[in-house]
Amino acid sequence: MEYRVEIEFGSDGAKRIRYYYRCPRCGYRLPDMTIIVRPGSNGGMVIETEEYRERRLAASRVEARAARG
Repeated sequence: MEYRVEIEFGSDGAKRIRYYYRCPRCGYRLPDMTIIVRPGSNGGMVIETEEYRERRLAASRVEARAARG
């Protein structure tokens, strides 16, 4: 199995980053984690993660605000 990363850019400014294992022989994909980064309120960003563990999905969300100097 090869560990791979692919990035998808959305029209709303969001980015979806997928980490997965791929069999080079048959093309089977086993998802590991997905990270979604999108614009948030007040110039910040929202980061959402989905982790695949033992056939269960655990999701979390973090909202970060831009530092103002």
